[in-house]
Amino acid sequence: MHDHSFLIPPAFPEVFTSGIAHPLLYLWDSWSYFEDGTYHLYCLALSRAKADGMPLESSDRNVYPFHIRHFTSTDEGVSWKDEGCFLSPEDWRNVSESYTVWSGGIELLPDGNKLAAFTALDKTDAKHPFIQNIGLVVSADGFQLDSEIKTKISSPVKDRKEILDKGYYLGPEAELGNDEGEEGGPILAWRDPFVFVHEDETVSLLWAAKVSPLRGAVARAQLKKAGNSYELDELMPAVAMPDKESFTQLECPKVVFDKNSNTYYLLISVCNRVDESQPESEVGKGINVYKSKSIDGPWESCGPKILGDHNLFGPTVLKTDFENDRLLCIAPYTEVAGPVKALTFAPVFYIYLNPLRVAYDVE
Repeated sequence: MHDHSFLIPPAFPEVFTSGIAHPLLYLWDSWSYFEDGTYHLYCLALSRAKADGMPLESSDRNVYPFHIRHFTSTDEGVSWKDEGCFLSPEDWRNVSESYTVWSGGIELLPDGNKLAAFTALDKTDAKHPFIQNIGLVVSADGFQLDSEIKTKISSPVKDRKEILDKGYYLGPEAELGNDEGEEGGPILAWRDPFVFVHEDETVSLLWAAKVSPLRGAVARAQLKKAGNSYELDELMPAVAMPDKESFTQLECPKVVFDKNSNTYYLLISVCNRVDESQPESEVGKGINVYKSKSIDGPWESCGPKILGDHNLFGPTVLKTDFENDRLLCIAPYTEVAGPVKALTFAPVFYIYLNPLRVAYDVE
């Protein structure tokens, strides 16, 4: 095993304002929860430098294992404190061979614990490095890991038949995780689990999946309590998006619920990527927002794609403010935002829902 400890620097001592431009880390994708006046923000992270101190190019980052970074804010996202690493593949060495971690979700449970979900990646060989599995761990405080780490509560290898039976798409078994994609479409999608606690205190995960090689879908699974953690209870049927022809890849789903209007809002990060070798400037990233009276759809579009014109992707909803018809959000800049902003967090902003628009000048 290579020593990758250099990839996870300790918490940076200075407070970040106007977003998070971390001098030591690339940051991308985001998820969060709120408790007792504190916003807890999580994202994927990777060192900007190699072990020898030479720059690590962001375009090469899939070569290295990522970790999940944790930040906190007590002033509605105006300033952020680096709390260090929340989860890395080192944490599950004794239970799983998964070699890297991709995005996830976290939510406050009715008992005060936090349920953290993530994507754990396996590879069969160098050409098939993108076999994605849904993982879970419980944290009492959002900092420490307090349960067994499960890296395969849903797996396209072990659960293939059930996944296909529920209307999801998986490529040919021998080609699972192929770095060139699936049957003319982008790579396997079974990733980015979002934790949703229902009004009746049951818990679901929603994640990015597919219904065909080029068409994304949102998967949902109901969880059930198992000891001090959770396990999968039932995988629900695939739900495709109404405008699914307008993008090839769907990632990082987020769902919020307005109980006054009994409306669910779904945010997904979308792009037109077909192939991992495509230049970033070609893939047309942005965010789609939908609404529905049911968490299983059908989903209705709230308006045209947003955030793409500001090169933002993978946002999280820090706070819902349905009285004012808006969501307080934060998101990282993509690689095409230029060398200073790329893979840093932008300042917080509001997404207004009806009509759909973005207000960037919150601070």
